[in-house]
Amino acid sequence: MNIKPDCLVCLYNQALKTTKSLGLDDETSAKILFEVAKTLPNYSLLNTPPQIAKDTYKLIADITGIADPLADIKTQSIKKAKEFMGFLDTQLANSSDKLLTALKIAVGGNVIDFGAKEQFELKDILTEIFDKEFKINHYNQLTHQLQSAKSVVILADNAGENVLDVFLARTIKQLFDVEIYYFVRGYPIINDVTTKEALQSDMPLYATIIDTGVATPGYDLSYANTHSKEIYNNADVVISKGMGNFESLYGITDREVFYLFIIKCNVVAQAIGQQIEDLILM
Repeated sequence: MNIKPDCLVCLYNQALKTTKSLGLDDETSAKILFEVAKTLPNYSLLNTPPQIAKDTYKLIADITGIADPLADIKTQSIKKAKEFMGFLDTQLANSSDKLLTALKIAVGGNVIDFGAKEQFELKDILTEIFDKEFKINHYNQLTHQLQSAKSVVILADNAGENVLDVFLARTIKQLFDVEIYYFVRGYPIINDVTTKEALQSDMPLYATIIDTGVATPGYDLSYANTHSKEIYNNADVVISKGMGNFESLYGITDREVFYLFIIKCNVVAQAIGQQIEDLILM
């Protein structure tokens, strides 16, 4: 998905937000913001938001000397998500449609997103999620394809969200005879899941963790390593979590992908004709 002018402002604001989260002094913060401002004119509207974010956060890391600027936020998000596991286990156990419930748990975790313009409380979303419907709902198509599938790729998104993705991977594993691959980023970028965060959940019990090699906050095929692309291209089903993966693949990838996310910005909302906070399975 190509950028809109709104995306440039969003990325600049993310840089400011990151300087505040790190508690940087005014001089360092200003240096980062000046440098980010200098780079933005170098992009065209053919770029995707994650491609620009990659360069923005590399610049922040280079100036501060901090390779993973949001490491503490990722740790806190994982801890917070784990507080809901008992509640969610009960919801899943009492569900008459376990796959649908697991999908809602996984999509509920998508509110954990440092880079999104709109921010929501995880507790509020998880309390409401089971009574909400997907505004775009291709659940029947997904179920049909899973019944004959032998391999499933889940594209990870944000740290903390990965804890709730376990419910989806575990449920798919229980219901269908499939091998699951959980794709993570190759390098720290925003608050996205790398192998380090993936191993802080039970995901390895149900899926093979795949380091994709990408440094973008989305599975960008132009940066992905050969190993992950081979699995991605040959998988029977791909489930893409979050807006970053959607922005990286929508209108770009040649294969069918099921996109699972909560809309958290106007640009994505307009791209698919829906509203902020809508649940999407398309």
